[in-house]
Amino acid sequence: MKKSSKRLIILISVLIIITVILTIVFWPFIRNLRDEAYRENISAWVKSLGFKGPLLLFCIQILQIFVAVIPGGPIQIMAGMAYGALGGFAVIITGIIFASALVFFLGRKFGLPLLRRFLGEDDLITWSFLKDSRKTARLLFFLFLIPGTPKDILTWLAPLSNISLPSFIILASLARIPAILTSTITGDSMMEGNWILSISLFFIIAVLGLLGMWFRERIISGNKHPE
Repeated sequence: MKKSSKRLIILISVLIIITVILTIVFWPFIRNLRDEAYRENISAWVKSLGFKGPLLLFCIQILQIFVAVIPGGPIQIMAGMAYGALGGFAVIITGIIFASALVFFLGRKFGLPLLRRFLGEDDLITWSFLKDSRKTARLLFFLFLIPGTPKDILTWLAPLSNISLPSFIILASLARIPAILTSTITGDSMMEGNWILSISLFFIIAVLGLLGMWFRERIISGNKHPE
């Protein structure tokens, strides 16, 4: 079996395990969401936070970009639950743009020493083809577009490429829109009690995530420098 195939199987297995664990942990909360009064209490609590609510969510999103191992999906779903599909999207995308610009600036200023500290040598080697590829912008856009790619790790790696900050922010933000909207719509539909839509979107996200992992391995294998 090829090394890329083994890695893909491991990634899928890890994703399934994490999904099962998260489902078990959050099942009591998900079960309570079927109660309309419970959902109304959550909405009332969110409203009581005032401007501090979106500000807290904004800060959490920035932290999620900086600490690349934190998954962004659950945060985006919570944003949709708290502030609706469009309101949650607005807070999330604003946080992503701010954090991405800051990460890009730090990566471009301090270079490899900082990235080795944050990411480690393995990720730098895996994605090294982005550094000198003439197709950097196109590859980055596609990688940010498909689910299952480590978008926050790519945000740290982008400064090593030849792409400019404005170009990176534009392409990364545009490419993230479908995934973010899908997640915030999922959260919003849960708060509305629309479980058919919520479950359908969860299934779509899972399938697209698996396909994204497959495409990611194909991209890495196809662009890896020969040893």
